[in-house]
Amino acid sequence: MTVITATTRLSRELRQEYDREQQAAGLSCWPAAQILPLSAWLQDLWRTWLFSDRAPATSDQATAVSARLLWPSEERVIWEEIIRLQAGNQLLDIPATAEAALRSWELLCSWNLSLDAAEWRDSADSEAFHGWAGEFRGRCRKKGWFSNAELPSIVADLIERNEVPVPEEAEFAAFHERTPAQQRLVDVLAGRGVEVRDREHPDTAGDAVRIGLADASREIRAAAEWARRILEDDPEAESPTFQIGIVVPDLEQRRSEIERVFGEVFHPRTRLRPDLDPARLFNISLGLPLDEYPIIQAAFLILGTDPRDIPIELASRLLRSPFLHGAEEEMTGRALLDVTLRSRRQTHVALWDIIGLARNNNASHHCPGLVERFGPWTDRYRTLQTPRMPSDWAPVLSGFLRDIGWPGNRALDSIEYQTLEVWNELLSELARLDSISGPISLGTATDILRDLASSRLFQPESAPAPVQILGVFETAGLRFDRLWIMGMHDGAWPGVRSPDPLLPLRLQRRFEVRGSSPARELAFYRLFTTRLLSSAPSVVVSYPEREEDSDLRVSPLFLSLPESPAADLGLLSSSSYAEQLLSASRVETIHDHRGPPCDDTTLRGGTFLFKLQAACPFKAFAELRLGARAPDEPVPGLDVLDRGRLVHRILERIWERLGSHEELLSAAGEELEIIVRLHVGSEIQQQLGDRALRNPRFVKIEQARLEGIIGEWLRRERERQPFTVLEQEERQRVTVGGIAVDIRVDRVDRLDSGELVILDYKTGECKPSDWDGERPDDPQLPIYAVATDDAIAGVFFAKLKAGDVRFLGLAKSAGIVPGRGVTVLDDDTPLTDMIESWSVVLDRLGHDYKTGLATVDPKDPYQTCRYCALPSLCRIGQGIVELEDGDVDGDA
Repeated sequence: MTVITATTRLSRELRQEYDREQQAAGLSCWPAAQILPLSAWLQDLWRTWLFSDRAPATSDQATAVSARLLWPSEERVIWEEIIRLQAGNQLLDIPATAEAALRSWELLCSWNLSLDAAEWRDSADSEAFHGWAGEFRGRCRKKGWFSNAELPSIVADLIERNEVPVPEEAEFAAFHERTPAQQRLVDVLAGRGVEVRDREHPDTAGDAVRIGLADASREIRAAAEWARRILEDDPEAESPTFQIGIVVPDLEQRRSEIERVFGEVFHPRTRLRPDLDPARLFNISLGLPLDEYPIIQAAFLILGTDPRDIPIELASRLLRSPFLHGAEEEMTGRALLDVTLRSRRQTHVALWDIIGLARNNNASHHCPGLVERFGPWTDRYRTLQTPRMPSDWAPVLSGFLRDIGWPGNRALDSIEYQTLEVWNELLSELARLDSISGPISLGTATDILRDLASSRLFQPESAPAPVQILGVFETAGLRFDRLWIMGMHDGAWPGVRSPDPLLPLRLQRRFEVRGSSPARELAFYRLFTTRLLSSAPSVVVSYPEREEDSDLRVSPLFLSLPESPAADLGLLSSSSYAEQLLSASRVETIHDHRGPPCDDTTLRGGTFLFKLQAACPFKAFAELRLGARAPDEPVPGLDVLDRGRLVHRILERIWERLGSHEELLSAAGEELEIIVRLHVGSEIQQQLGDRALRNPRFVKIEQARLEGIIGEWLRRERERQPFTVLEQEERQRVTVGGIAVDIRVDRVDRLDSGELVILDYKTGECKPSDWDGERPDDPQLPIYAVATDDAIAGVFFAKLKAGDVRFLGLAKSAGIVPGRGVTVLDDDTPLTDMIESWSVVLDRLGHDYKTGLATVDPKDPYQTCRYCALPSLCRIGQGIVELEDGDVDGDA
C-alpha cells in the first residue's frame, strides 16, 4: 500500500511510526514503507514514465506530454523575465511580483481555472497576469517544459492512459479538502482499479480546555512552563515517543521570541553558554530564510561589494565578520582598524585604503592576514566583470569567495556546516539555469542567488525533541500526547485569507477557490478546528486577553470549551526564570561608584570634562578615563561637528581681516558680501577636500546656506557697542576646580571701557539656562568667565542657526549687544556674583571628577541617557545614539 500525505512532515512522522512498529514486532530488517508526500509521489511516477520506453525519444514527439520538469529556480527566472519584458516602464518590484505570479499560477493549475474565461478582463491586474500566464505556457510548450504546478494534471493523464504503474491500494492522509487537480488524481486511480481511501482521523475531541492570559508574551511563557511541568511530572513523558505539540498561528512573526522564552524555561544556562545544552528539549519546525543566516550574509556581503567604493557600514561588517580567514587571530586589530576608518569621517572607502592602514606595522590595527586575503581582491573583481553562463558562475563565485577567505579558518559548528551545504545547493541551482538564460553579469548572478536564498526556508537538523513547536497547518494529520494551541483570539481564528490579487474574483468564487469568500473560509476553519481538537487526548487552547490597547476574546470556534484556572495547568508563577532566581537569592549590595583618584592635575577632556561630569559622573569616568566612546558615524556631506567647525573657522578668518567693530561698519555692503563669499567658499573647499569635487551641487547649497547665516550674524554685530577683537580660538591652560584644563575660547572682545565680552559660537539649540544649577548643561562659558582675571561686561552665546541668528546671554548693562534673549543684570545680582557662583559649582564638579566619583546618576534620565552610547556599561536602560545640530566645541 502507498500512503500519500499532504505534508512532508507527516510523511516523515508516519515512516518513523512504521519503523517503530517493525522494531516492536522483533524485526531486524523490513521493506521501506511507501509513504510519500504528494509532490514526491508525483515526481516518482513522472520519472518512472520518463525513463520508460513509453517516453518520447525527441522533443518533436513531446506534444502530448512535456518531457522536462522545471526546477523552482528556473520557474522563478522565467516569470521574472516575462514580467520584466511585459511590464515596460511600470514601477514593479520584479522579484516580489514574480513570487506573487507563481502563487497565482499554482492556484490556477490546482483549481483548473481556464485562461479562456471572460472574467480575465475584470481588472487590470488579472488582465496583466493573463498575459504573463499565456506567455509562460507558450514558452513551456515550445521548449517541452512544464511547471511543478502542472505535474498533478500531467501525471493524471499518464495514469489515465495506463502509461505508469499504480499501486493496488492508495491511502491519502491529511487532505482536509482536495483541489480539483487532486480530486482528478483520485478519480483516475480509482478508474485504474486502485482501492483509494482517506486515512482515518479521530473524530472525537480530546479533553480540551481554554484559558485566557494577560498578553501574547505571557501566553508564550505559560505554554513553555506547562510543557516543562509535563516533562518533569508526567510519568507518560518518560516514553521516548512522547510528544508535546505547541501550535502557534503566527509562528513566523513570533519565532525569535518563542525561541528565547522556551530557551530560558528549558535551558536557562544556555543564555550565556549555548554549548552547555547542545541537544535541546524543544524544536521549532519553521526555519529562517537562508539569507538571514550570518554565514550566508557574509557571502553576499563579499559578492555585493565593489572594492573600489565600499560604504563604511559594509566595510565595518567585513572587518568584524567571523567568517573571514584570520578573524579570531586578528579580532582586536580589525576592530581597531574599523575605528580608525570611521575616524576619517568618510562615508565610503576604497579597499586600498583598508589595506594601506592594515599594512602599518607600527599601528595597533596592523592586520597582515587581512592584507594577504584582501590584496588580490581588486584584481579578481575585475576578472568577474565579464558576463558568463550560469553554470560557469557557480564555480567562479565559489572560488572567489574561497580566495577572499570565506567562510574562515575556524571550525564551523553544526548549524554553520549545514548552512554551508545548502549554500552549495544554491550554487547548483544557479548552474541549472543555462537552458533558460544566456550569459549573465556578476550582479545578475548575485541577485539570482539572493532571491533563491530569501525564498529558501532552512531549518538545521537537530536531535529528536519531545516538544515540537509548529504552525497551525503543519499539524495536519499529526498526533500528539499533549497539545497547546495558542493565539486563538477572535481576531486571529478564523484567519483572514484574502482572495488572490491576480486571479479574477468572480472566477475564484465560481470555482470556490480557498479565500474567495468569507463563507468558504468559515467552513474550512470549522473543519480544521475539529481536526485540531482531536489531535491529542489532552488539549489546551489559549488566547491573549489584550493586545496593545485592544481587549480580546476567545475565538467563537472555541467558545464551547470549558475555562480552566491557571493553577489547574500548573501555572502557579507569572515570574520569569530570572525573576524567580533573583527572588530566591540572597543579594549582597556593593556600592561601587568610585574609581581611583586622578593623580595628575592635567586631565584630558578640556571643558567637556565638566559637561560630562554634570550630566552623569559615570559617563565622564567611562568616556574620559576608560576611553569608552562609540565609533564615529560618518554621514554624507557635512555632519554636525563639521558644520560647527566650519562656522568657527569662517568667522575666525573674517574677524582676522576685520579686527574691530569700526572696520565692520566701514565695510560697504557689497564689500562685506564679497568677504563672506570668499571665506565661506574657501573653507568649504578645504573642509570637504575631494568630496567637494564629487558633489558640486551640495557645495553650492551649503555655501548659500552659510552665506545667509554669516551675513545675518554680521548685521547683528553692527548693532553692538564699539569693540575690538582681542582673542580668537586661542588655546590656554587654566586651573578650574583643582584641575588644569586646556581651553579654547571662541572669541573675546574688548569694549572701549576696557571690559571684556566673551562669545561662544553655537550652531544648534542653546539657552542661558544651560549655565544654571548645581549641574549645568553647558558649563563652557562659565569656565571661560571664571578663568578670566579682567572685568567682564557680558557672556553670550552667538546662536548661528538658520532662521534664528541672535545673541543669548547675560550683560552687565543694557546696549552691549542687541536683541531679545539678552538678560541685563541689576545691582541685586551683579555679573560678578554670578561668576562667583559658577566658580563654586565648577570647583565641586572638578573635585568630584578628580577624586574618582563615577556614580550612575544621569541629571535627566530621558535626555542624558537618550543620547548616550554606553547603556551596556552602566545598564541603566537602553540608550539611543543620535547627533543633532547642536553645540560644537573645539576643546572637547
